[in-house]
Amino acid sequence: MRKWSLVVVLSTICFSHAFAQQTPSDVTFGGEYFFRFRTSAGGLSNEERAATLQSRLTQVFTRIIAQGAKLEVSVRSKGATKLIFVAGVPFVTVTQNDALANQTKVEHLTKVWLGNIKQGLALILGQR
Repeated sequence: MRKWSLVVVLSTICFSHAFAQQTPSDVTFGGEYFFRFRTSAGGLSNEERAATLQSRLTQVFTRIIAQGAKLEVSVRSKGATKLIFVAGVPFVTVTQNDALANQTKVEHLTKVWLGNIKQGLALILGQR
C-alpha cells in the first residue's frame, strides 16, 4: 500500500513539473501594455520573446518616425500560425501553444493582439 502511494505522489510531481506553465512575460513599450506571453515559441522562453519584441518595437519606431513609414499592421498565415507585421517588420508570431495558454483559438488571439498593437502604437505615436 505504501509503495502505491509513493508511486502516485511521484507520478503527480513528475507530471505537474513536465506541464508546469512558465512565468508569463508582459510586453510593454512607451507606457502601453500590448500583451502577455504565456508560453515559449521558436525555441525562445517567454522572457526571450518579450526581449526580442522590445527590439522589434525599436525597429518599428525607427521606420515610422525616422524613415516616415506608415503605421500599417497586417497578418499573414503560415499554416496554423499567424504572423503579425508592423510597418513591414515581422513583429510577433501567434502559435497554437499561445492560443492554448490563453484558453482561446489562434484566430481570436491574433485579433486581440492585433487590436492591442494598433491601439498601443497609435497612442504612443499620438494618433487616434
